[in-house]
Amino acid sequence: MSSFLLKKKRLKTWDEKLSNKSQRTKDGYASVIKSFEKFCSEYYGGRTKDDIFDELSVLKDAEKTLATVDLIQNWINWHYSHGVKTSVVKLYLAWLGKYFDYREIPITQKIKDELDFKRDLKDEPFALEIKHIQNIFKFASPKKIGFYLALVSTGARPAELLQVKKRDIITSTKRLKVLIQPEGVKTRHGRSAYLTKEAARYCLMRLRQISDDDLVWGKHEDYNKTEKAESKTFSRYCDNAGYVERYHSNNYRKITLYSFRSFFFSAAADVNREGYAHKMTGHGGYLPQYDRMSDEKKLEWFLKVEPFLTIDDDERLQLENEQLKKENTEKKQFEEEIKELKKKQETLEYGLKEYESIKPNLDKLVLNHIEELGEDFFKKVFSKESA
Repeated sequence: MSSFLLKKKRLKTWDEKLSNKSQRTKDGYASVIKSFEKFCSEYYGGRTKDDIFDELSVLKDAEKTLATVDLIQNWINWHYSHGVKTSVVKLYLAWLGKYFDYREIPITQKIKDELDFKRDLKDEPFALEIKHIQNIFKFASPKKIGFYLALVSTGARPAELLQVKKRDIITSTKRLKVLIQPEGVKTRHGRSAYLTKEAARYCLMRLRQISDDDLVWGKHEDYNKTEKAESKTFSRYCDNAGYVERYHSNNYRKITLYSFRSFFFSAAADVNREGYAHKMTGHGGYLPQYDRMSDEKKLEWFLKVEPFLTIDDDERLQLENEQLKKENTEKKQFEEEIKELKKKQETLEYGLKEYESIKPNLDKLVLNHIEELGEDFFKKVFSKESA
């Protein structure tokens, strides 16, 4: 007799199973299932995914395993024929596996062991430079430049900033502080970041025009659609600037909105340390609970890297001069402290030499005094005994 608990579990819909997942994750599953539906139609002569699952469900043991391996391998090869990288195919497979579990056709480890994957070709990553960004900005609108500068300043994922609202911007700090809320983050870990002076000017203009619950850089709550639209717009600016290069291995563009994130990471790691760069960009593999920084420390380190995140040449030169003046002031203070310490050291050394020079005579005086005290003591003792 089947348990009512298992029956309840089987009756649970796919949407119910995903109810606690983020919208981004739900969209990912939907995209993978949609591609699987398309694969079934193309590869199996117009059949639907439901037809495939119905067929698998009537097979037994070895036949079911063999058919499932063949199905998944064909699906993998189908993705390869569309230029999808192995790393992406494996991610899709992990998501598709959840759906197969739901349809009670588990992709077991035995099945996974039978699958063949190509080795990914890896191109040398393109290093975005300030000159590239300056050229792209020549074709971008002021509003878009403000968004791109915010990406450069924070190292955030585009979708993270597209969900930021006016109330998430703190204006009372030395640099504008951006609160990236956990529900809008891929890793579900919230964090804070700062805007350069250059980026802050664009942001403040926007803040004056909107209410606390309005989006700062996004257009509407469906940030996935907004991100796709932003990517298309940015690609158009890149085309206009002459940056049309693509990677040989996957035909992806070399410069995308995510290039700003890499630009920030490189600058932050070079100026401070790699752990700081991981922390500020919210990388999933990094463990922030073991490396906590106070707001004061984060701001201090951000100010060090700020000139390297400033795109305008004049502004960057001004920041570099300010930083140089600060360093010179600190250097002078340090030199003054060293001088004071040297003076104290010289005084101590002089006193020690003086002491060493009089020490022999001082020792004699002490011994003579002790002898005199001893003689006086014995005289007093003997005089009392005689009496």
